[in-house]
Amino acid sequence: MNTKSITYTYSAHITQQTPSGKPLVFFAAPATEIGQWVGVPQRSRLDDEETIGFQRQENKTRIRELSSFYHDERNIVQNPLLAAPQSAISVSFKPLDGHSEFGTIEIVSEDFSDSTLLDLMTQVVANLEGRVPELKEASLDQGRLSSIMERGRQEHGLDVAIDEDEDEDEDDPTEESNGNGDDSDTASVLLTDETHLIDFYTELKGRIKVLEALDSDANPQGILGFDREAMISYLKPIMLVDGQHRLKGAVLAAEILANGSEGETVLLKAAENNEDPGQAKAKFIREKARHLPVSLLMDPSPSEHVFQFVVVNQKATPMGKALLGTIVSTSLSKDELDPVAQRLKDAGIKLDDSQAIAYLTRADESPFKNFVQTGITGATGDRSTSLQWSVLKGLVTIFRELSGGKLFGQRNDWAKAWGKSQLDNSAYVSAFDSNKEKLAEWGRPDGPWREVFIRFYSNIKEKFGSDDPEALNAWGTTRSNLFNKVSLTILAADYFEYLRTQKRTLNNVADVDSTMTEWLDGVNPAYFNRNWKVEKKDTPLIRRTWARLWNDYRRNPESQPNEKEFNPAAGA
Repeated sequence: MNTKSITYTYSAHITQQTPSGKPLVFFAAPATEIGQWVGVPQRSRLDDEETIGFQRQENKTRIRELSSFYHDERNIVQNPLLAAPQSAISVSFKPLDGHSEFGTIEIVSEDFSDSTLLDLMTQVVANLEGRVPELKEASLDQGRLSSIMERGRQEHGLDVAIDEDEDEDEDDPTEESNGNGDDSDTASVLLTDETHLIDFYTELKGRIKVLEALDSDANPQGILGFDREAMISYLKPIMLVDGQHRLKGAVLAAEILANGSEGETVLLKAAENNEDPGQAKAKFIREKARHLPVSLLMDPSPSEHVFQFVVVNQKATPMGKALLGTIVSTSLSKDELDPVAQRLKDAGIKLDDSQAIAYLTRADESPFKNFVQTGITGATGDRSTSLQWSVLKGLVTIFRELSGGKLFGQRNDWAKAWGKSQLDNSAYVSAFDSNKEKLAEWGRPDGPWREVFIRFYSNIKEKFGSDDPEALNAWGTTRSNLFNKVSLTILAADYFEYLRTQKRTLNNVADVDSTMTEWLDGVNPAYFNRNWKVEKKDTPLIRRTWARLWNDYRRNPESQPNEKEFNPAAGA
């Protein structure tokens, strides 16, 4: 494949963590330039065939959120993109005289703009054969090849035949590989699944056969689901091991800036000076693109690439939502948080949720204080029987957003229905005009919902709960019948059903007290203090059963359900 090459040079620092470890090169480069020489081999599907990349498919929402984050020039990302060479001869570090650890990194990248899809696929196949020479001798699935040929006939009107001896005539199978030795190749096959690698190789070979049969003037961008972008990703000199969303978010941020008012000004000026608008825009994007740090592991072995990806994504401990919310919400004072609050929201961090939930886990008046996981470990950290952060978030959503107030097994969202019919009449939000404004006021992190929420669950705790952690109706341990996701959700949804069907609004906490008294009229306080003999509460069957039993009983509380009814899986 005859292509032009472009050399990219950056100031760099090289280090080695251990005497036997491969060197690491640290440098920074404009995001748009990184996109020119780095490939992101995604573990995805092309034409319903799984590729051999190990990166997860990109998340468009995350990319947009990162783009918004990058749009603020004050926002800095410290962790570097993790990368490694796909070709040992395309990347080199050149030290400065007298300073062996400092120098320049040179990356030679092919310009594939003039390459045909046939050229690209042929090179990908050659690279796979160089990486795993056994592929050239592998027995390809003739049925799979026949299927590809048949699709080529149907979609392109081609007369394509399979030459079963073709592979034997191409190259000398005894020719030495340009890879890194048998051990490296064996590791590569093991880590990428040998059978799957042969399948992918076969899919490429079949499409090459179809492309070769096309008219010589044809230059399709894709063939039977395989496109240029995916193929080029395998041919770039460097592979991205971790950080694809950070990179693509930065590129998107630069493109958005170029399409804005500042970019329009540049294009108008270029037109006035008879300059090429495409070149002017490209130059503007290049100048405005954020410089991202890169950590380049100087090891072209595919097995090492996969190993590094596993280490980054599995062995490193991820920060859970509970700990993230705890840190964001409790490490800064209000005055410190206000200047960065919008930036955090723009970055996709649910700051309002974190603030709302963190308050409920710490406020003295909250019945959930010290009973919710915060993500903090240690002697005074979370207990396994504490309510999960995500469960409290779900309960908060019912009251704060007036959403999710459904009795399990039913379709009506009673919290939402109440918000539409009764919130407008509430004194809590009377200073606002539209329902949208009233909802926004109601749902502020410290809005009226919080007072209602705290009073509601405080009353639930007082009426049904026990401070004895061993009691069946214990408050504060998820072992109990009461203090768990299923029961706490059912009670909230059922309360909003009562408010909606009785057309009751809430103007103050006194209304919460009075409506709850009416709602629970005749209900036995010992309802949850019986042995239901249920271990796994959060299952579809248990959720539906408990919701039905409670709702039926609350409407006609003459006698409590039989204890055996709470666990239908036991054969009651």
